[in-house]
Amino acid sequence: MNAPLGNPSTPAVSSRLTGGRLLARNTLLSIAGEAAPLALGVIAIPILVRELGVDRYGVLTLSYLVVGYLGLFDLGLGRAATQQISDAVGAGETNRIPAIFWTSMILMFLLGICAAAIIIGMSHWLVYSVLNIPAPMRAESVGVFLVLGVVLPFVLSGSCSIGTLASFQRFDLTTAVGAATGIYSFTAPLAVLIFTYNLVWIVGILVAGRLAAWAVNLTLCMRLVPGLAANVRPSRECLRPLMSFGGWITVTGLTSPLMVNLDRFVIGSMISIAAVSYYAVPYQIVNKLPMLSAAMAGVLFPAFSATVRTDPDRATILLERASRYALLALFPGVLVLFFFSREILTIFFGAGFAGHGSAAMRWLLIGVLMNGLAQIPYSLVQAANRPDLTAKFHLAEAPIYFLALFLLLPRFGVAGAAIAWSLRVIIDAGALFAATAIILPATRSVIARTLCLAVIACAVVGCGAMLPGLEPRVVCATVALLIYAVIGWYRVLDPTERLMLMQKLASSRIKDLAPGQAA
Repeated sequence: MNAPLGNPSTPAVSSRLTGGRLLARNTLLSIAGEAAPLALGVIAIPILVRELGVDRYGVLTLSYLVVGYLGLFDLGLGRAATQQISDAVGAGETNRIPAIFWTSMILMFLLGICAAAIIIGMSHWLVYSVLNIPAPMRAESVGVFLVLGVVLPFVLSGSCSIGTLASFQRFDLTTAVGAATGIYSFTAPLAVLIFTYNLVWIVGILVAGRLAAWAVNLTLCMRLVPGLAANVRPSRECLRPLMSFGGWITVTGLTSPLMVNLDRFVIGSMISIAAVSYYAVPYQIVNKLPMLSAAMAGVLFPAFSATVRTDPDRATILLERASRYALLALFPGVLVLFFFSREILTIFFGAGFAGHGSAAMRWLLIGVLMNGLAQIPYSLVQAANRPDLTAKFHLAEAPIYFLALFLLLPRFGVAGAAIAWSLRVIIDAGALFAATAIILPATRSVIARTLCLAVIACAVVGCGAMLPGLEPRVVCATVALLIYAVIGWYRVLDPTERLMLMQKLASSRIKDLAPGQAA
């Protein structure tokens, strides 16, 4: 596990670091690494809110939001370093890695110091003039921001170590450290509550965990990457490509959250605050569906970076498989939530809420299906060293989106906001697939087939809007899922994939039966 990663050649990269089994395992590891802390958070967060009180917990939440926004100070260098290192691995030029690593690491640490200076300098103003924090908690809250400021250089520069490990497909290590850090972030505050409710101590313990994770990831890189410990020096030659790539990533990082979050403010100002909930809750529910797509995109980004220039045929295969898996994973959830959106919202939030939110949920689901598919070409386009395209797409989409939002919202209510969002992500998906077809011409047939299947899937899902009764929808959904299972098994999965899946199922069955057989 801690052996050096070696000096792989291009063929070795294609066969070892981009193998289907390895990528599938890493995708599952990424999902598990996210799920474990979230499961613990379901238990820990209510306890923290009850023990700390809403005011203290609110300060804790706001402080992390401020730090998260200042995370943009990394200027996209973390993703840029991952792309550059993965490209070097794919080309068998691992001698370039130390210079790329230390240039990005040192630069991000310096940017982190600048961000820390800003948050430390603004802490008193934020607490006393901007945030409505109760007077007895203000001094304590200033201390929280000061402590968080100290850790910012490590938070920003830590993404370089994580990206480097990802470049070598060591998601087993990044997931282990990330999951441990996530679990620690929930358990450590609970332990501190035994001794004190002071937020400075609680945040201090959390900061200690982040520093430990930073040190562990850096140590893993030093031990696993050849020549990294012996060549601790930045390179001026690496600076320009890193800054160019990272600059466009920053544009995307600024534009995309604006389009994702501003619609809530527009809904609140043009309709009502209650309408924000009718839109935000369905949005939060349906955007959990592309979890597999997001995990695959994260794993595939270094794989695409390693192959798109040196082994385009392998990159095409990866795109084709990932697109199929994404569509297979998305369709059942989208279908069920679309057909039974009103019933699901009624069960959890009441009939009144469902009456306002179900139409928005249905429109959002169409967008989620396309947006989940788009995450795969999004990773490929950036991996091909064209982050400018994703940034330009977002800049071009922003005025279209906001125009649609202002036109549709007064006429259709929160459903209009959902239509505007889905229209925007469908345009984005089309642009990303078109860019992929230009970058890798061999993918054109793959893209045409994927988009054709996506259109058919949307048409099938849309049938749910024409079936008013519950019973017809149950029958139609059941038939559609059965057809989906048959087509997915015999037409979407190839024979090798079917055999591998059957072997996995047989292996799991044997393991389940083993204790009984031994007895």
